Amino acid sequence: MRLAGSIRVNRDVEELAEELATRWAPFFVPKDWRERLELLREMHEQLQEDIGDMDVYCAISPILIGKLIEKISDGPVTSIEQVHIYANSAAEEHRRAAGEWLAQHRGRDSIA
Repeated sequence: MRLAGSIRVNRDVEELAEELATRWAPFFVPKDWRERLELLREMHEQLQEDIGDMDVYCAISPILIGKLIEKISDGPVTSIEQVHIYANSAAEEHRRAAGEWLAQHRGRDSIA
């Protein structure tokens, strides 16, 4: 019985993350990655307050970030701000892209 409840919670988290990403994506699109990172920080502060349950918030956050990335980005990683966002995605390909960018730019001035 616990498994069925867990599956339902996972489905609810996925659905909420999709709904939030769809709602917020238009605000992210016109911004550069630095501005997107700041907006994401503000959005997460509000989301954490609204949800009020750290476990649920921690379940939603990486899924939401992954869905936002899918809606707003279609190119390669090009900045450290984008790396910060991609590294927190639930999607392995986003985290891998962030790691690859960091590996290629290690020791350069572009990493602050």
